[in-house]
Amino acid sequence: MDSVENYIMTLDRNGYFEVTNFSEDDLKRNEMYKANAERASQQASFADYNEYLLSLDMTAVIDDFLPVYLQRITQLSNKSNQFNVTTKRYTPTEMEAVFESDEYIRLYGKLVDKFGDNGVVSVVIGKKDGAVLNMELWLMSCRVLKRDMEFAMLDRLVERCREQGITTIKGYYYPTAKNNMVRDLYGRFGFDKISEDEQGNSVWELSVDTYQQKCHVIKVEDNTAISQ
Repeated sequence: MDSVENYIMTLDRNGYFEVTNFSEDDLKRNEMYKANAERASQQASFADYNEYLLSLDMTAVIDDFLPVYLQRITQLSNKSNQFNVTTKRYTPTEMEAVFESDEYIRLYGKLVDKFGDNGVVSVVIGKKDGAVLNMELWLMSCRVLKRDMEFAMLDRLVERCREQGITTIKGYYYPTAKNNMVRDLYGRFGFDKISEDEQGNSVWELSVDTYQQKCHVIKVEDNTAISQ
């Protein structure tokens, strides 16, 4: 048995505090960086940005949460700071409660293109209140910025609202030191600003009935595509 003064070396050699719980996206991080470099190289050959987006041949799976993705969804809610309108954080237990409740409309977004799989990159959570959906979380990974994924998520959200009799979506923006890039996200979506206080907290509304699809560069599928 080692003496007490050797405890640090013993702990280090046996790796008791090594991180062993990686998500699939963590393991693929190097591949994703390489794919992003290839996308940037291809973009340089296009004068029209929309044509570039179409050339990526993007497909997204956007649907209700699946148990297999709950870890990644929770991870995103706790580390996404820039493209995150409320910066609401969830513990694994809290996210499981949202997943199991019929009070919410939940969406995750997984984006794939010809250069590779970006994994789960966007999460949307709204709580139903009669015919109104109050948005509690809207976030997206910065690694898929400027690819119209946020519009694809909005299109599917409106579709789900119509299916469930929701007529109004209310969005909330709470400013932080890092999320200024989404200050006018709901405005770009076509929401009307209802109020804004001195701290910059704002409330927005969208009429589901008059909404028209905004994303035309991403093919969107549902969870059935995963098992095919």
